[in-house]
Parts: sequence; C-alpha cells; structure tokens
Amino acid sequence: MITTDPTIDALISLLDDQDEMVFRSVKEKLLSLGSEILPKLEEALFTAGSIEHYKKLELVISLLKREIILEQMKDWLGNDNRNLLDGWLLVSSIHHPNISKEKIEGIIHKLYRDAWLEITESMTSLEKVSVINHILFRLNNFEISNGDTPNIRNIVVDKLLFSKVGDIFSLTILYIIIARNLHLDLLPIMLANKLLLVYEDNLASTLAFGTQSEKYLFYINVAHQGSVISPKEVQFLYDKSNKYGKTVTRVETDINLIRKLLNLMYLIYTGEGDQDKLLLTEDLLALIEGH
Repeated sequence: MITTDPTIDALISLLDDQDEMVFRSVKEKLLSLGSEILPKLEEALFTAGSIEHYKKLELVISLLKREIILEQMKDWLGNDNRNLLDGWLLVSSIHHPNISKEKIEGIIHKLYRDAWLEITESMTSLEKVSVINHILFRLNNFEISNGDTPNIRNIVVDKLLFSKVGDIFSLTILYIIIARNLHLDLLPIMLANKLLLVYEDNLASTLAFGTQSEKYLFYINVAHQGSVISPKEVQFLYDKSNKYGKTVTRVETDINLIRKLLNLMYLIYTGEGDQDKLLLTEDLLALIEGH
C-alpha cells in the first residue's frame, strides 16, 4: 500500500531539504500522487524534524486538498445525476476540509426518517409539506439568521446542522434535500429577488385556479418556516417584479444554488482577508461559470 511505500517516506523526508529546487521538485512529485498520500502526509506532521519541515508539510497538504476539491467539483458538474448534498458538502469543505460526509448524511437521514414516519400514502403534497415544516421548524427549531451580514456558520452544512441557524439559500437546500428523499419534487425559484419553493402540478393547478393559472400549485416560503404563500402575496411579488423590469420567475438549478453559496463565501473570505480560502472559492466559481 502507498502508506508503507519507502519512496513516499523518502520524499517526505526530502521536504526538509534546504535547497529550494529540491523542495519544488519533491512538492510536485507528492502532489502528482493524489489523495492516496494524504493520510501519510498528515501522519508525518507529528514527526516533523523541524518547524520548517512542518510548514512545508502543511503547504503540500493544503495544495493537495485544494486540487482534490477542484477535481471533485469538475466531477460533480459533469455528472448529470449530481447530488445536491454532495455539492453542499464540497463547498463546505473549503471551510472545513475534514468534514465527515458520513456524519452529515446520518444527521440528514434522521431528519428525513422523522418526516417519513409521519407521512402516509394518502397525504397530499401540501400535507407532506406540513410534515416537513413540523420536523424542521417545530421539532428541531431550525431558523433563518436575522443578521444582515453573511456568516460562514449559516452556510456550511456541518455548522448549520449543529447551530440550526441558516442562510436562506442553505436552509432552502436542506429543505429540498429532505423533500426529495420523500419523493416530493420542489423547485427553487427566484421571484422578485425572493427565493421560494414551488410545487408544480399543471392538472391540479388548472382544476383549482382555472386555465389561466400558473402551473405551480402552491409556493413555499422557507424563510417563514415553510409557510405556504397566498395567491394575493404571489400576485404582489409578480407586480413588484414587473414594476422594476426584473425577471418574474426563474427556476434555480442545483448548480445555481451552489453558486449562490460560493458567492456568499467569497464575500465572507474577502471581508476576513483569508486569501487561501478566497482563491479556492474563486477557482470553484470559475469552474461553475465555465460549465
């Protein structure tokens, strides 16, 4: 196995070489070996021969994790069956590189299972939404942050699940993930600069509201604990949108939702002056823009 390969041990030892050309050569060689050597590099931190050696190991580990995240983003973007949670975990790993996918999936699975246990086959889509609202906002007390300034704690998945306070985009993503697991396909839309969820049902919408109605049967406002939007409020948002010449509605794809999170993280890291995370966020945004 690669963790016991003496060649890897030799390369790690050579990182401590004072010759800059040797260091660059060894660094590139280690980076070319990919994610398999990460455990060995992290283990070597505990036995580093000097502070300088430790810093060089940290640098290689950081660069390697950066390349891994970029490759994972390329794979995620290129997958027609991309998973929204995987995208959220990916951007969250910018801030928390050692995030545990298994632990996050376990927490979300519990939320889904709690909802699933209360749902029956005879329930309507609106009744299923009521169950999700009950599980998320009443039993688990998830809420939208009241702060005007973006906060990393409200965006990355592990911190949101711990604090139960989210940004409108991150909490909407959590809502969508739970709904999809329950086979309830909700679409995120932007309406007059507000992010809402909609349930699309052409036949039911026509029967309920007439042939001139929208194809959406109902709207959900996650920011207000999943409340269902009344037709009057929807009409107000439409009118407001038209008044300012903006797009009335725009369905947001999973990629767009992940882009929104990255844009928020970009603002946060710019304000904090965290250049490493800022540059990685920029690179990920560039991959999305180029997709």
